[in-house]
Formats: sequence, C-alpha cells, structure tokens
Amino acid sequence: MTRFFTILLLLLAAFQTKAANLVIEVRDSQTKENLPSAKISYEYGTTIKHATTNAYGKVELKEIGYPLTISCSYVGFENFTQTITEKEAGQKAEKKGHFTVFLKTKYTSINDIVITGQSAPVLATQSIYKVNTISATQIGQRGAANLNEVLNYETNNFVSNDNILGSSVNMGGVGGQNVKILINGIPLTGRENGNIDLGQINLPNIKKVEMIQGPMSVMYGSNALGGVINLITATTQKPYTISVKSYLESIGRYNLCGNFSLNKNKHSLQLSFARNFFQGWTPKDSIDRYQLWKPKTQYLSDLQYTYDFKKVKLTYFSSLLNEKITNKGTPIVNPYEGYAFDEYYRTHRFINSLGANIKLSVKENLSFANSFTNYKRTKNRFKKDLVSLDQYETKNVGDQDTSIFNNWNLRGTFTSTRFKNIDFLGGYEYSFEKANSFKLADQTQQIGEIGLFASFLFKYKIINFQPSVRYTYNSKFAKAISPAIHSKIEISKNTQLRASFARGFRAPTLKEMYLQFVDQNHTIIGNADLKPEIGDHLEVGITHTRKLNKLTAQYGLTGYYNAIQNLITLAVYNGQGVLRVYDNLDHYRNFIAIGQAKLDFKKMSVQQSLGFTHVLASVVVPKHTIYEVSTTISYKNDYLKTTFNFNYKFNSKQPVLTIDDKYLFTSPIHIGNFSMQRSFFKNYLQAQFGIKNLFNIQNARLNGATDVQGSAHTSSTGMQLFPARSLFFNFIYSL
Repeated sequence: MTRFFTILLLLLAAFQTKAANLVIEVRDSQTKENLPSAKISYEYGTTIKHATTNAYGKVELKEIGYPLTISCSYVGFENFTQTITEKEAGQKAEKKGHFTVFLKTKYTSINDIVITGQSAPVLATQSIYKVNTISATQIGQRGAANLNEVLNYETNNFVSNDNILGSSVNMGGVGGQNVKILINGIPLTGRENGNIDLGQINLPNIKKVEMIQGPMSVMYGSNALGGVINLITATTQKPYTISVKSYLESIGRYNLCGNFSLNKNKHSLQLSFARNFFQGWTPKDSIDRYQLWKPKTQYLSDLQYTYDFKKVKLTYFSSLLNEKITNKGTPIVNPYEGYAFDEYYRTHRFINSLGANIKLSVKENLSFANSFTNYKRTKNRFKKDLVSLDQYETKNVGDQDTSIFNNWNLRGTFTSTRFKNIDFLGGYEYSFEKANSFKLADQTQQIGEIGLFASFLFKYKIINFQPSVRYTYNSKFAKAISPAIHSKIEISKNTQLRASFARGFRAPTLKEMYLQFVDQNHTIIGNADLKPEIGDHLEVGITHTRKLNKLTAQYGLTGYYNAIQNLITLAVYNGQGVLRVYDNLDHYRNFIAIGQAKLDFKKMSVQQSLGFTHVLASVVVPKHTIYEVSTTISYKNDYLKTTFNFNYKFNSKQPVLTIDDKYLFTSPIHIGNFSMQRSFFKNYLQAQFGIKNLFNIQNARLNGATDVQGSAHTSSTGMQLFPARSLFFNFIYSL
C-alpha cells in the first residue's frame, strides 16, 4: 500500500510540474523587432525565478513546470503577464519549446538601447558610459541629407566644411583626428587632413548614431582619444521591406536611395543603394565656371547578410563609395587664348567585414569582427582650352597624385557574467595600415598596432564600478598603457550619477610622420620624430528621469576636463607661412559643462541643451570661452495629421588656426531649419517639406583675435559655413 501511494504521488507531481525547457522571445508588437535586456519573471508551483533576454531578445527557461505564469517588463512598453498551460504553450508557440511575447508601446521612450562600448546591448540609463544617441526619427526630423547635418545640432560638436576635403567634426574641443568613427563597430579609414569626411557616409541606411565623448582608447585604441561616433545600420525582423527615398533641395542637391531587406528562416539580407548629386553653388549671380561650393557626385552601396543558426550568428558587411569632386577654375582670357585650370578629386573606398557572434553558454559570449578597407584618393589637374574644349595634364609638382591606403582590422572579444555581480570583458585588436603615395617619404609606408584590453564591471547594490586597461604595442612607438575607471551610482530608480577617469593614446598617422606635400601654395612636411599624444579625461554627470501622466522628462548635467600632452599640429617653420611641419607643440586643456533637458509629451517632444567650454592658454592656443545653445522641437497635429519640426543652434564663436599661426575667432553663428512631415496612403508614403539655413548664414567673419604673443590681429576674411537659405523636399515610399 505504501508503494502504491508513493507511485501515485510521483505521478501527480509529474503531471503538475512536468520539467521542460521553453525559449521566451520578446518583441515590439509594432516593429516586430527583438527587445534585448527585457526583464522576465516566471512562476510554476512554488518556484519563482527571474531572467533577462539576451542581445537577440531571447532567454531559455530550463526545467520549468506547468501551469507557468510569465511576467515581462521593458522600459517604454506595457507590462505583460500571462498564465499558460503546457497545451496552450504548444498551440501558441511558433515551434515546440518557443513562445513569443509581443509588448505594446506604453509611451515614447527616451531610454535608448545602446551597444557602443558595451559587453551586451543595454538601456542607456543602465550603461556605465554616458552615451548620447540620435535615432532615425531624429535624423529625419532634421531633414539631414548627410551626417554633418545631423551632428550640426549636437551640443559640444562643431562641424566645419571644406569643399575639397569634406566635412569634419570637433568634439569637446578636440579635433577630428582624435574622434574615431565606426560603422557597426568597424573603423572607417580614409582621413584627409586628419579627418573622416562626414559627407561620405550612406546616411539613409543609418538607424541610429551613438556618441561617447572622452577617451575610449581602452575599447577602441588609437584615434579614439577624443571620443567615438558609432553608426548603426538599419535591420528589420519583417519578412521583406522595400523603400525608395528621394531628396531635392533648391541649391542644386538631388539624391535618390533605395533599400531592400529580406528575412527567411535563418537568413537575413539588407541592401542599400544611393546616388547623391550636388551641382555646386556660388553666392554671386555669374556665368563664371568657378563655384565656391564644388559640384559633387557620389555613388554608395551597403550590403549586410546574416546567417543565424543555433548559438552562432555570422554577419558579412560590405560598403562601397565612389565620389567625384569637380573644381573648375576661373577663365583666363588674353588676346591669344582662353583657358582655365580644372581639378578633379576622385575617392574610392571599399569596406569588407566578416563578423561572428558565438553563444558559448547563457552567461558567456564570444564575438569577432574582422575587416579590410581599401581607400584610394586621386587628384588630377588639367589646363583646359575654352575654345576647343581640349584639356591637358599639367606637369607641376603635386598636380597629379594617387594615394592608396589599405587597412586590416581584426578584433575579438569575450564576455562573461558567470560570476555573481561581476561582468568581464576582454579582447584583442590588431590594426595594420599600408600606404602608397608620391606624397609620402619613400612612397610606401606602413604601421601596425596590437592591443590587449580587459575590464571588470563590479555590481554591488546601487553601485557599478568598472576598472579597465589596454596594453598597446605600436610598431613605430613601442608600448603604451591606457587605464580607465568608470563608475555609476543608482541614487534612485530614476536618478544615476556617473564619474570616470580615462587616459587616451593616439599614435601619429603615416601622413603626420612622412607627408611631403608640395603645390603652388603649400609645402607641408611630416615629422618621423613625433611623439604620441596622451590625453587625460575626467567626467562627472547626473541624469534624472521622471514620468508624470503622459509626460516623460529627463534632465542631465555633465562636467568634463580634458588635458592632452604632446599635441600634434602644423607648425610654421622659421616664420615662413608657406612651409609647415608637423610637430609636438604643447598641452591642450579645457573645461566643459553641459546641461540637457528632454521632455516627451503625447504629441510633442522638446530637447534643450546649454554648453559652456573654457580653454586654458598654452603656447599655441589663447585662453577663450565658448557658449552654445541648442533647441529641438517636434509637434504632431492630429487634425492635420502633420508633424512640425524646428531645430536651432547658437555658437558664440569658434577658434580658427590660420596659415600664419594666428588664432582667429568666428563671429557668432546661428543655424536653424524648419520642416513639416506627413504620411499618406496608410503610411506607405512619407513626405517632408522644409527650409534649411533659416538665418541665411553663409560664412562667419574672422576678427578680434590675438596671437599667442599678444599682438593684435584682425582679418576681413571669413570661413565658409553653408550655402544660401534653401527649400528641400523629402519623399519615402515603403512596402
């Protein structure tokens, strides 16, 4: 009898709590995109457990029993709770042992998911770094045709334009040569004058921009001393999507882009093609061939293929750029002939990357990102006969040149959360660059760098503390150690305090060491004896988020201190402005304070930022202070079914280093735009109309500056900022 009751009890227990495994997948009910870091609570019998979804929005619940109660929460979405039986799980699951939870949007979330510098995707509020994000929606609201128009409205960023070298960004008072730009974590190569041209990126394919200010040398090595800008390309979980985007602007800009994606079983494919054309613009009404803003034609394409099977995810990414800039000279006419000197600049960049993400276990992950980039820049100068239209190559030094840079970048990381309250991230990165150009000493030069890095994130109640270090060996400059300490305190559920110290390292580039550039107006010589730049960065910031009914508000105040030793810059040689040599001149130090506020209503979103930068005096830099104000407003009118957008930014002044080693300052700069957006035909067609350069600011006068010796210096010249005020139209048709 005892044996009978024992068997009966075991059968009843097995019937009630039959052990099984179940994979829970959490998705956005609207976009169908997976939601990483979603909180899962599940209960069966008397057992209550908790889990968090991984980078793909999935988590496996092991040895569970039925009936099972699942609760899921995610910032910005309504909570989900459901009790299911084993039979219901089999009926509602997409496949056996797989159950999908669809969460509905609760309100507009200002807590973005970030991946830059992280061991796994996390909410921006959970990141130990201060990460600033710009979503695809914000990019569209700014009517941006290129990346420089996106960054123009970011506080503590100043974008400058050169008609030949392109657009560059200054972040936190640190030049573009110290800002590393990534696409899906892959470093972009092809710097001209030390800067990546922001206008050479396929913007319609970008889903989000993530920015971290301050040295990120531990995670990303050289060229990340000033910060990192990571561009995340668009992906989708839908079976297929097709979209065509056209952009028209009254100053002569005509862009056309097409995007296609396909998802089937374990395969995912995204394609993007774009043609950007700018006919050039000059401020005067003239028949002259010369144009102040040069004509430019670009062809861009991106391809991304992903194969996801079991615990391995393979990704191939490719990006291609072909660009042509035309610089037609002013006609020269005399009694015997009419001619002009024309220049053509052609740029070719081809990126190939193969990545792998391997799930070793629920708590351990291994990832690889290997890329090869070919960059080619060609300059050709011709003397053109304006009567016969024949043209001939000129023979002066520097008139004909081709520069080729090949870059290999191999990166691997291992992450583990096996130990309680400790997250570990370790990895390696190898970079090798080989250059071939007549502008380089000995024509061919190469440089290699390998880095080993590790970080430990300690979590104790409300405190997160992350020490990290990177060991770098450079083939030209031996070894360097870059330490960093980041911390975050959860003062409350809605308030975070961050403090960090980081040391950055930047090795001189091949051009800075070996350049021998000579033309009619310049002689620029590299310096093989340059020392690496070393930068120290201190940061303290606090953010607070509050939700009141339909209003979500976020406030933040951040302070920075930057100090760079062995600053590399072009120095005038023996007082001769034409001859310049790269040299380590002096320290550069600044203090920065930024206050930010974001308000999200049901129909309105407002962002307001105030910036203050104080630069200390040094041998090459006079003491000066810069103020910034940035405002972004978006309002949706339900009656008109139209969204109205307004963007504005004010800069009190910006420093400019002239060819004769003088520091000038621009006059105050106001930039702004306004646009209206509306959807038609059940959201298949989206249309936007707007005005750019509302205040018609075309250049900034340079004046009132003092050189470092204290003598007065003024100039009537100016710096080009934008073409004239213009109208633009943007149309997107999607399936």
